[in-house]
Formats: sequence, structure tokens, C-alpha cells
Amino acid sequence: MLFRSVIELPELPKDSPLRPGVVWHTFGYPEPEIFGFLYVHPDRLVSVGIFIPSWMSDPSRTGYRYLQHYIQHPALWRHLKDGTLRSWGAKSLQESGKRGEPFLTGDGFARIGEGSGSTNMLTGSGVDEAWTTGAQLADAVVELLRADKPFTQQNLAAAYETRRRASWVEREAEEAKNARNGFHHGMVRGMMGMALAGLSRGRLSLGGRVPSALEQIRPFSTQKVAGVKPREAKRLEHAAEVGGWPLHKALLDARGWPDFEFDGRLLVTHQDVLLLGGKVQAMPGFADHVVVRDGKLCLVCAEKTCIAMCSGQAITRDLAGGIAFEREKCVHCGACLWNCAHSPDGVHTNIEFRAGAGGLHSAEN
Repeated sequence: MLFRSVIELPELPKDSPLRPGVVWHTFGYPEPEIFGFLYVHPDRLVSVGIFIPSWMSDPSRTGYRYLQHYIQHPALWRHLKDGTLRSWGAKSLQESGKRGEPFLTGDGFARIGEGSGSTNMLTGSGVDEAWTTGAQLADAVVELLRADKPFTQQNLAAAYETRRRASWVEREAEEAKNARNGFHHGMVRGMMGMALAGLSRGRLSLGGRVPSALEQIRPFSTQKVAGVKPREAKRLEHAAEVGGWPLHKALLDARGWPDFEFDGRLLVTHQDVLLLGGKVQAMPGFADHVVVRDGKLCLVCAEKTCIAMCSGQAITRDLAGGIAFEREKCVHCGACLWNCAHSPDGVHTNIEFRAGAGGLHSAEN
């Protein structure tokens, strides 16, 4: 499971009653599956954002629109409405726990933190686990240096993985391994599954196969758009095709999450937020880090979920009907990789996310 977060960093008005240290967590708005948060920092700064889980696989939705509706909820807006946006960011959290654990070691490298499967999916805890795995790797490196041993996969596994497997991180990760199985069958069953796993310390959980990322994305159909009648969905699909604009925007309007009036201060366009305090880290001559494996699949793809889910609008539809990538707008959230609905080989998605230079990164987030 992947959580994709979008975050704004506004500056509160001078007379705000919110004091540093205030923490709010929300659940169920703008959609039942969405988690939200507000953290107040010194100097009148506040982090406010939402987490969109991977099981929210409807390709007619977009995170930025949801974020704007979230901050305008009356409970938040009364504190934020006179503030000013300072920065904005987006990222993906690969917090699948044991189910998403990759190879922890290789020749010359080792993985720690959220990307290594250390997050406890039952408690939502990741910071302590990340620090602990980092300390375990540091101890392993020191051990190998003192023994004058090379950083091979075998040596790193013996020094680092052994420490990790014997620690509380591994024990709690095993308890939480199946805690979220039920969410793939609905919110109610998901919450029941977490309660069952929590009360039994992982000994009991809901069964069932967790579908792959490719299987989780529901193919777009005008007959199955939540809150929109099939005839209207078909009309919107045709209008978007003719007009050349993203279909998900029209569908969100129809589903009750319409666009909003920008005020140029806190409510601004998606493109503008990417430029507020950000810096481009894409030097000429470097290869793109987002690569399409088979362009023909993009041409026949009806969902184009990668466009709808792109936090930086770095992926757009090209003139031929495929997709185009602009790395200067990419915020490295990884949403395209995890939300591609097609595969050239039945295993990997049609998008390859490579390591390399590039991406627009916020100066403060």
C-alpha cells in the first residue's frame, strides 16, 4: 500500500489563536478514505495536508483538488483563510510494511526507513522505525570497517539484516503485516481488520489476497462513475476529448468537488504552487527519470491515471494521444509508477521510475 501526500505550508495571520505544538488529525474528508493533518510550527507556520491511500484507485480523482477542498473545511478555514501560502510539496510514502519489503541489501548498498518496509502499518508509526534501521546500518558499517570487510551483499546482510531481524522493528512489523488487508474490500471491513489485528497483536487478521497495483486500478467506464449518471459521464468524456482537457476535472465537478475561485494568496493554481519557493534540480544532459516502457500502451490507455495522479502536472497528454513528461515539474512523488493501469509484461507497470537528476523540490517542505 502506498500513501500519496500533498502538503501546503501557509503562514498564519498574526492574530491566530493556534500555538506551536498544536496537532490535528482528521479522517473521512473530503472522501471516506482520506486522512488529513494540521501541524503548527513556530513563527506562525503550519503544515496542512492529506494522505491519499493506494486503495483509492478511481482514476477520476485528483489529489490537488481534494487538498483545496480540505483546507476550506470550516474547522480549518476559519484559521487559514487570512493566511498566505509559503510553500507546497508532494511525495509518496511506500509504507506497505512487511508486504512491501524490498531486498534490504546488495553489493555496496542497503535500505533503511520507510522505503525498506519498516513502517508499522497497524499503528501508523514510521519515524522511530526509520531512525532505528538507520542506526542499525550505521553499527553494521562500523563493524565491517573495523573488520576490514568489503560492503558486499553477503557481508551487509550478516551485519545489518541480522541486527534488524532480531530487533523490535521486525517483531512489530510482523504483527502488523496483515493489518490492512480488509481495506481492499471497503472502509468498514478495513477498519474491522485493523481492530482485529491490533487486539490480537497480529495473531488474527482478515484473510484474502491483496491485489497487485495493476489490478487495483479500476478501468474507467462511463457506466461506473460514482455520483455521475452514465449519460452525463459519457457527455463529459466526449467534451474533454474534444476540448483537450483532463477528464478527471470535469468528473470531479460532477461528483460534487467543483473547482474553486482562486484568491492569489492561499488558493492558487496548481502550476503556481509548484513555483512558490521551489527550485529546479534538473541539469541539461541528464536522462529523464520517468520513462515509458511501451508507448503503444499509452496510446490505447483509456484511464490515463498517470496524468490525473501527477502531483506536479509533469505528465500530460501529447498530440498523438500518448503521454509527455516534463522533468522540471516533477516532484518525485512516484504516483505515476504506482498508478499506471497497464503492463507490458504482466509484472511491471508501463512506467519505469529511474534514479537520476531532475525534479522541482519545495524550499521549505
